[in-house]
Amino acid sequence: MNLYNKLGFLSVLMFLTFACKSTQPIRQAEKILKGNWTLTKVSYSRPGTFNVKLYNDAGANCFEGSIWQFIPNNNTGTYQFTTDGCDTSVKNIKWTIPLQGAQQTYNFMMKPLTVKKKSIEGNKGFRTTLESLDGSQMVWSQKLEFEGKPFKITMNFVKSE
Repeated sequence: MNLYNKLGFLSVLMFLTFACKSTQPIRQAEKILKGNWTLTKVSYSRPGTFNVKLYNDAGANCFEGSIWQFIPNNNTGTYQFTTDGCDTSVKNIKWTIPLQGAQQTYNFMMKPLTVKKKSIEGNKGFRTTLESLDGSQMVWSQKLEFEGKPFKITMNFVKSE
């Protein structure tokens, strides 16, 4: 092998090494996320009662107690409300955890799908911050502005299986 071939081979090898390392945390998160989760609590950064419609679907009262399933090999999943008075049909989603670069937090992006796995809102979806994730608990948050002030919605999950 001549010098140019060796340098080219070394460059490709280094690129693949760094490219794979940058996605390792995401792959690990996807492995942990796999399975069934229960959304146990929706809370707000300010005291009070708020009429919030989450993910253009339903109020927080419907989401509390909902069952979520995440399938990482095709980045799909479902969620289903379990609360009386809420639509208990299974809702399909497509999700991803995009690479964030130097940031220490990751986003969780979710897009609602029809029963036939087609996008409900075109190419629109929802971005939520993945605050924490381990083998038994997960926390999502969304930062908004309400009445001209920062407002944060936090969703706490526990692993169901």
